[in-house]
Amino acid sequence: MPGEVAALVVITSPDMLLTRAEAAEVAGVKVSRFRKWEQRGHIERAGLNERGWPVFRALDVAKCKHRFQGFARGETAAA
Repeated sequence: MPGEVAALVVITSPDMLLTRAEAAEVAGVKVSRFRKWEQRGHIERAGLNERGWPVFRALDVAKCKHRFQGFARGETAAA
């Protein structure tokens, strides 16, 4: 929406734990897309936080983002 300010996630360590929403933001995808990556086994949970929400290692999120960089924008694999 106009006038909204996006949250900023600052990665301070490759082992930093991110919630699903934070991980999706870092990966540059919607939470629903990130959830699909998780369901399809492209990224694994690192555990649960104190609220019982799944968390993911920042390094794993970066690797997943790199792997699907073009696909997140709707691009297809080059022939």
